[in-house]
Amino acid sequence: MTQQVFAYIIHREGNADDSALEMVTAAGKIAPDAFITAIVAGTGGDLDAVCNEMASSFQEVWKIDNEALAYPNAEVLCGLLNRILPENSIVFISHEHFGMDLAPGLSVKLDTGYLPDIVDFEGIENTTLTAVRQEYSGQVSTHVTCNISDGAVITIRPGSFQADESKGADGQAHM
Repeated sequence: MTQQVFAYIIHREGNADDSALEMVTAAGKIAPDAFITAIVAGTGGDLDAVCNEMASSFQEVWKIDNEALAYPNAEVLCGLLNRILPENSIVFISHEHFGMDLAPGLSVKLDTGYLPDIVDFEGIENTTLTAVRQEYSGQVSTHVTCNISDGAVITIRPGSFQADESKGADGQAHM
């Protein structure tokens, strides 16, 4: 079974969140040869700028241009993503305010596992992914497992993975 990997890119005023390229590294720890697709939502010129920027680092960029997304709305976006994401997908989202609003509901809609606030991955055995979270202000590392055979929604803590700009120099933006 081949799982597709997606990274939802949070952006503001035409600039992608710093965690966008960290998701390439995070995905590579799960599936080194994964084809990673960036998903960027919003409207207008700022959206176009972010899509073009992400095309230089991701193999593919899906652009969701809709006036209803001029201001980020997790409920609206959750419904849209539920309709367009393939079954059994792995979806990365930055663990920040909007990501914490979007990810839990999306995992329910997609009927997949949910791994919040991940700082590292230890490996995958068959379909069981072992991930690391930090608790008590980083004083304790917790190792958690998740069956990803049906996909997963994973929020990664910004700054935990080194940004990787090498993956998709020839990326294609689907607008």
